[in-house]
Amino acid sequence: MATETPNRQFGDGAIEQVDSKYDFHQLEEQVLDFWKMRDCFGKLVEQNSDKPLFRFIDGPITANNSMGVHHAWGRSIKDMFLRYKSMGGHRCIFQNGFDCQGLWVEVEVERELGFRGKPDILEYGLQAFSEACRERVNTYSSIITDQSIRLGQWMDWDNSYYTHDDSNIEGIWHFLKKCYENNWLYKGGVVMPWCPRCGTSLSEHEMSGSYVDTEHRSVFVKIELKERNSDILVWTTTPWTLTANVALAVNPELDYAEVAMEGEERTVILSQKAMGVLRAPGCKIVSTFKGADLVGLHYEPIFPEIPIQEGVDHLIVPWDAVDAVEGTGVVHIAPGCGREDFDLGTEHGLAVLSPVNEEAVFVQGCGWLEGKNVLDSAEPIVERLKKDGKLLRDYMHEHSYPVCWRCKEEIIFRLVEEWFISSEEIRPRMMKAAAAVQWQPEFIGLRMQDWLKNMGDWCISRKRFWGLPLPFYDCQSCGNLTVVGSKKELSELSDDDVDGITELHRPWIDAVEINCPKCGAKAPRVVEVGDCWLDAGIVPYATTGYFDDIETWKTLYPAEWISEMREQVRLWFYSMLFVGVTLHDRAPYERVLAYERVVGEDGTMFSKTGYMINFDDAVDTVGADVIRYLFAAANVANDVRFGYGLGEMAKRRLLVFWNVYAFYANYARLDQPDLSAVSGIPVGLTESDRWLLSLTYNFVSESTGFMDEYDTASVVRLFDDFVTEMSNWYVRTNRRRFWKDGSSEDKTACYWTLYQTLKALTQVMAPIIPFMTESIWQNVVRPTEPNSPISVHLSVWPKLDEELGNAEILEQMENARTVVSLALRLRKEAGLKVRQPLATLYVVAEQPVKDSLTDLVELVQEEVNVRAIEWLDSDESLTVPSLILDPQKAGPVLRDSLPKVRSLMETLSPEQMSALVDDYGSQDGLRLPGWEEVLPKELFSLLEKPKANVSFGEEDGIFVALDTLPTQTLVREGWIREILRQSQVLRRDAGLQMDQRIHLAISTSSEEIRSAVSEWEELVTEETLAVDLAESLDSPLLVKEVEVGPGSVRLELTAA
Repeated sequence: MATETPNRQFGDGAIEQVDSKYDFHQLEEQVLDFWKMRDCFGKLVEQNSDKPLFRFIDGPITANNSMGVHHAWGRSIKDMFLRYKSMGGHRCIFQNGFDCQGLWVEVEVERELGFRGKPDILEYGLQAFSEACRERVNTYSSIITDQSIRLGQWMDWDNSYYTHDDSNIEGIWHFLKKCYENNWLYKGGVVMPWCPRCGTSLSEHEMSGSYVDTEHRSVFVKIELKERNSDILVWTTTPWTLTANVALAVNPELDYAEVAMEGEERTVILSQKAMGVLRAPGCKIVSTFKGADLVGLHYEPIFPEIPIQEGVDHLIVPWDAVDAVEGTGVVHIAPGCGREDFDLGTEHGLAVLSPVNEEAVFVQGCGWLEGKNVLDSAEPIVERLKKDGKLLRDYMHEHSYPVCWRCKEEIIFRLVEEWFISSEEIRPRMMKAAAAVQWQPEFIGLRMQDWLKNMGDWCISRKRFWGLPLPFYDCQSCGNLTVVGSKKELSELSDDDVDGITELHRPWIDAVEINCPKCGAKAPRVVEVGDCWLDAGIVPYATTGYFDDIETWKTLYPAEWISEMREQVRLWFYSMLFVGVTLHDRAPYERVLAYERVVGEDGTMFSKTGYMINFDDAVDTVGADVIRYLFAAANVANDVRFGYGLGEMAKRRLLVFWNVYAFYANYARLDQPDLSAVSGIPVGLTESDRWLLSLTYNFVSESTGFMDEYDTASVVRLFDDFVTEMSNWYVRTNRRRFWKDGSSEDKTACYWTLYQTLKALTQVMAPIIPFMTESIWQNVVRPTEPNSPISVHLSVWPKLDEELGNAEILEQMENARTVVSLALRLRKEAGLKVRQPLATLYVVAEQPVKDSLTDLVELVQEEVNVRAIEWLDSDESLTVPSLILDPQKAGPVLRDSLPKVRSLMETLSPEQMSALVDDYGSQDGLRLPGWEEVLPKELFSLLEKPKANVSFGEEDGIFVALDTLPTQTLVREGWIREILRQSQVLRRDAGLQMDQRIHLAISTSSEEIRSAVSEWEELVTEETLAVDLAESLDSPLLVKEVEVGPGSVRLELTAA
């Protein structure tokens, strides 16, 4: 274990004064400087270099923009468990990853350069554009590195991996060649989601979650049937696709109706259940029939004048997916403009018309729409339909429509030629491999199975620039396709200087041609680049030595644990699974922790173009520990809310821990207890000490179990509860033990107890709140144990002596706290402050409970502030029998007189009530003083009430009673306790150090109070650290007037 002679940035070898006002930002910067100055991370790596390996892979963060606070959730989770595993004696893989290629980088660079699309890039020059993309990656990878360091994340930042590196690209080439050898790779014309702004198609997994609510011009169109004197009605939300219509689809099993409408010469046909869309009075059904009767009929083209429609045989086809009430029950089919339409068209051999180019502009052959963008085409199309008498109705339709996941512009569907990897053969293998993974939460595994079950072929090509160059060389002479699997293989196939090119990106790679292995002709590379999720999918191979050190790779594969956001099911988790199953028929990871989204504290969704909290703003406002603590406390199965209000709440919870530490440190600084002389568990531990140590033992044991299960939320819950118990019970009830002057066995015991607790808490919470715990370690642990590790993060995860675990003392203390809680409640009900001493507390309980409280009598007395505890076998001596009116029985008899009788009952003297009780036992009727008539005894109920000046309550089988009438002596002592409290407040307001002696003056016009002060003078000076006690001071530092008992008291103090 790494140890050093203390030479700390925090203090200089001794415990320093701690301010209870914790400055998160200042302290965190101080800790960061300390870690850097002392190379704590480097020492950790060296310390664990020969330890068992914890296999971890970091999912690459996009090096494209600075971090939002939502990025901190995932990065915090990873850091927490890497720190935990390191403290547990594991050698960890601290390699950070950056995702560097693809559309997300290109779009941002376009915006920087003021470009509007691909033509601007081509005019600018591909080399200059690629260099600009690389520069952006370099800039933001550096920014994210600095932000992650500020978060407290420990990584080998000089050894991060970058997905745009040639080594990563070669790894993907290897995978793609394997797919080619498996006959999975193909190029096909298919309708794909297409972003006109970005000029590329989008894959299936990129489209998931990309739908937004929007409005589009929608139309109901009447189309003339050739075989019937009737029109058929269709509906569409994308009027531009009508230009590519080649068929209509009906459900053969549905009921359709021919309807006559007022003012219309021709009847219209639609689903009988969809007739509400006609919105016309006087509609009359002429006939009804099944959809099967419509199949095979022909109809006139919607736009017969458009050249691309020439020669198309427009007919009605069957489709059982047609819904009776969506639209009209008749679906317009344009195979070149929709994926489902394309599949249906393939099934029926329909023509495929592709009316727009990659910029979503109508192509030659579209007649009066040529050169017009589809986004501007709705209005002229509606006008043409009106002119031709084919428009029944148009309106703005609200619906969910897909947008490009990167630029947020609306996409279209168009026929394109792309490269695909077939999923048919690998799907069952991937599902089997995914089923062997431990998913956390479990439903993530079900989501993965659902995704795999329904996934289509993987579209891996993009018609863009800055990305993985697909290693496909298509010979134009013989049509042979060559897939290159490495840079070495490329060199062997090419006459060009492959080793001399700058990098494997466009345009440099485009200059390399190969000699076709089949015919010898020069073959160029295809121009497409790859899907960016190929880049991340190869990470378990490219970053672990698979291609150059297979033996080392075997020790690193598969990853034991990975963690990313839930949406990575269809992205990174999926792409890695695809690669892993392809190359080794198994998942490249054993366990996955997936977490949900970060939203605003009011539930507002974060958006790069809308509401967002930047990481820098968040860390400057609330500090890194608070951010980490909030995320650690979150249930990964739910969205986590983040905001500065929640941050302040988290601060307050952490300050409870900080204040306990400050309490210990500030007293230990004065007393300098020699805990090094304590061997094993010290003698003289009180029941309170043993209780706290037992709680600590349980906390460490349970937290270890939760951390082993990657469950920080349960650790934070335990921590919050524990710190509250420690502060509100142990520190409060044992504070006076630390106040005592001098050294004693008891004082050593309480210092040792609280020190052991603070040390264990600091170690357990170090992975979660690394800054605060480091500060505590430096100021308490290292001065106390000079040979301890230089950093808490280099310490060994705590494992406490089993002897500290004591279930019996926990039960005893729980009983004592029940008694105290009941007694304090009785005080509150009686209006008696705790500072007012009382004579006796009575307790009635079973013998085991009495026995458990034997050693805790003093503690209970002090907490309740009573002079004695009296144990009783029953409550009989504390109660007297009493009568009350039974309202259910008395109400019908007394009627309006009930309030009067109840009032008389409440004013009875004890003697009158006693006589009434006697009569209740011997008479049939009762004479109530003040009431003339005899009252039937059935109107009353007999019960036991507390005696005069006695209050009682019961909980969990423990009965507690309190004598609420203090003697005059106790009343006078209560005055003194109030004066002491107000004097301590005055000390605090004066900003005095806790060991600062003072001059104190107490003056009052009340002779009774003056006499009490004189009687208790020694206690007053001792408790307030006053060197003397006077009635006035010449130049008081602070003065305060307070009301105490029978008069007012003036307090004055000044530093001695």
